Amino acid sequence: MQSSSPKVKVSIAPNHLSTGTKEAMWQVYHKFYHYDQAQFMERIKTNNYYSFYTINERIVGFTGLRINQTELNGKKQLLIYFGQTVIDPAFRGQALIPRTAFKLCLKFWRKLLISDLYFWADALTYKAYLVFAKTVPQMYPTWKRNTPKDIKSIVDHLGQTYYCNNYCVQTGTVSKDKVLVNDTTMKVPAKYREDKDICFYLQANPKYIDGYGLLTITHMDRKNIGSLIQKCLKKMFQREPQQQEQEMPKEIVLRSTSEMS
Repeated sequence: MQSSSPKVKVSIAPNHLSTGTKEAMWQVYHKFYHYDQAQFMERIKTNNYYSFYTINERIVGFTGLRINQTELNGKKQLLIYFGQTVIDPAFRGQALIPRTAFKLCLKFWRKLLISDLYFWADALTYKAYLVFAKTVPQMYPTWKRNTPKDIKSIVDHLGQTYYCNNYCVQTGTVSKDKVLVNDTTMKVPAKYREDKDICFYLQANPKYIDGYGLLTITHMDRKNIGSLIQKCLKKMFQREPQQQEQEMPKEIVLRSTSEMS
């Protein structure tokens, strides 16, 4: 069995990034996405926060965060988008996305007293979808239950606000001009296709192979936050990540690049 990877630090920072930081991000990012450097630098501007994954201050991955507060369904809503995620393969398997989510709950705990908190993403692959499906008990869309009307209205608001005509209200998917992810691990191994969450994703977003995304959301209520804490603590105290070949689908989410648009 291989030795465990060095512990990756997770930190959240506003988007006031230096040229050197952006260049370091690009060196990690360009291996996994079909963007040129100019497009990447423009894309950075769309996120107002970033979660950085570092080893001795060296960036080994990051997640773009778009955080805004609005009012929908007569309630204040804190909506946090996860996207532009990339993690160096050598440092996957450390629950970096759930740890990011937990840190966000701590960072914005005051807002949680007066707002509903939702995490959402444009999931370009089954692994991005599994970040939600295998981390919290309640998320949407899912094979387990129909999407409530209030949740669907939030998803439609996000889709129409950020993707305009590329968003399909009927399917909850977002069309793309091309496949953005350049990572061979986005392919669905045959042995995982019987997993109900993966099977649902493939049915809900059959054009994922053409680069389409599925808008995925979770309401971070007490139950979901409690589950998130348990997942993070369990992963933090594991001595050593298991080998990918031995993992069940539920564990992929904690090892793999989480490709979100």
